[in-house]
Amino acid sequence: MKKVAIVGVEGSGKTVMLAGLGELYMHPDESGCFLAPKNFTTAKYVSEKIARMRRGEWPIATASDVLQGLDWTLRQRNDDGQRPQDVCEVSCLDFAGEVYRLAFGIRQGNPPPDLSDEVTSLKNYIREASDLIILINLRDIIVNGQDDPHVQESMWITNEILSYAFSDRAENAAPRATIVLSQADSYAGTINACGGPKGVLRKYLPHVANNYDWLDVLEVSAVDKTRLDDDGNVVPAPDFRPVKLRPIMDWILSGIENISVKVTPVNFIAFCATLLAVAVAMLMCLLTGHWGVSIPIGLFSLLVLFNRGERDAKQTTGAWLLFAAFVLAAGGLGGSGHWVFASGTAFAGYCMILK
Repeated sequence: MKKVAIVGVEGSGKTVMLAGLGELYMHPDESGCFLAPKNFTTAKYVSEKIARMRRGEWPIATASDVLQGLDWTLRQRNDDGQRPQDVCEVSCLDFAGEVYRLAFGIRQGNPPPDLSDEVTSLKNYIREASDLIILINLRDIIVNGQDDPHVQESMWITNEILSYAFSDRAENAAPRATIVLSQADSYAGTINACGGPKGVLRKYLPHVANNYDWLDVLEVSAVDKTRLDDDGNVVPAPDFRPVKLRPIMDWILSGIENISVKVTPVNFIAFCATLLAVAVAMLMCLLTGHWGVSIPIGLFSLLVLFNRGERDAKQTTGAWLLFAAFVLAAGGLGGSGHWVFASGTAFAGYCMILK
């Protein structure tokens, strides 16, 4: 069965990302896919890390001298009540940073006896993977810069992991691979300024980008809500959700053949009817000379269209019709000169549809 391997040097964000991924796919998604822990260690790992994050504390990184294996089976549950289908294996072996350095040329010479087996295990782990996910901490490369020794090591090790993964294989085909940039939510402006995650890779990790620009590069974050603690530090909010890790699972599923993915029908008729209602509401305001009210209605419409896109088009028909009623009511109030009530009604409607 297909095997997905997740690798990354110390500080790359594996602890938070793996806990978030296990939490997000603890229950089946809209396609029926979920991650089933293969052992108690994996289940306990996710439970303990998520509980800590719910308390507003970041998980303590795994001790560098502990080799810990986390393993899941990605399964898909069907509507016919039959046994879930095994899709692939997802795993992460947490190796000490020194093992990566010895395996990929940072430390020269033969590894010491106590690390020799781990170096072999790391290389076998990469070699046997069908899909390879390489995690890079975006904060390190942006904040610390290319001159930082840790960033230089990460750039070299990432390059060498990919080189080794794609080197000639006698028995296995070359894997699919992707580079995942963690903590992307904190650096959305930088990512946009660079033209996307590939632009970040080209600017901050040029040696990797020069050789592997053809790979997929994903931007993810394991926490969608944060707050400041009593000391002014950014910590997870109690009600956070790791929804921004979905690109990883989408990438995994995109390489799976013969998997049935349920597609939520897009309510284009209701969606377009709502856009018509928006246009009518704006026109009502403009014709009565209350153009100032039409502006927030139009801006909220752009917010829905450009920030949410197709996900909003997948709202239920009832939700769109209710939203259209809010918009028309806002247009009527605005056309009558009650701009405060019109703006409040429009805002309430948009909060409802964006929820």
